[in-house]
Amino acid sequence: MQLISFAVEGDFAAFRDPSVTTNQTVSLIPPKSAVIGIIAAIIGVRRSHSIHANLYSPEYLKLLGETHVGIKLARIPSKITFHTNHRSLKEPKTKPFKTELLVSPSYIFYVASSDEVKTLLLTRLKEYNFVFSPTLGHAYCPARISDVKIFEVSEVEPENVQVSTVILDEVMEVNTVNSGVLMELDVGQEVVVERLLYHYIKKHNLERIVLRHFILIPTEKGESSIKIERAERPLSVSRYFAVKGSDETLCLY
Repeated sequence: MQLISFAVEGDFAAFRDPSVTTNQTVSLIPPKSAVIGIIAAIIGVRRSHSIHANLYSPEYLKLLGETHVGIKLARIPSKITFHTNHRSLKEPKTKPFKTELLVSPSYIFYVASSDEVKTLLLTRLKEYNFVFSPTLGHAYCPARISDVKIFEVSEVEPENVQVSTVILDEVMEVNTVNSGVLMELDVGQEVVVERLLYHYIKKHNLERIVLRHFILIPTEKGESSIKIERAERPLSVSRYFAVKGSDETLCLY
């Protein structure tokens, strides 16, 4: 089996929780839906066909359902915070509003999908000929794409493997405070946990759920991997792939 990978970076990124309106804090990594949006922009899949149509087009939902993505943090971005005063519509005063942006974000995306999607995506990436301009969370955050590669992989169980990408925890915190991922950290290793909205297709329906994402912080040399002793997968949405000719394992979801 083959996976496609490509590097994505930008001057800024703005991946935000759509349910939060009181301030605009950003996450360190994009949720899966944002990565699918970047892929859709590259190959020309519209999210919807008109303002009167459903929020997601059938083509977009098909792409979401048949595609798994992996994310590797290539370097640690910084955050900037600024405040603006918005005029209140209810009373004659202003309200402070907090906004965050990621500065100099850099990722490596891994993509597993249908042969049709992979062929079209690979062609567009190699020719650098995108249907729509990919962005990092907002129109004022254009993405730069480079370093397109193809990997030969084989699917493995998440037991005693060295994982180098973001790890999805499928165990919901409403059921237990314990994580479904048992990992072994070396001295000096850092992992950041972010709770992001995860979109997936279940029985032809779009489902949304907040899940923990374990983000490996790269070293100064850009290296990062962590040993996973086991990972529970009650939702069956994450898959693990061993890269042939390497000890590296990738988590795609």
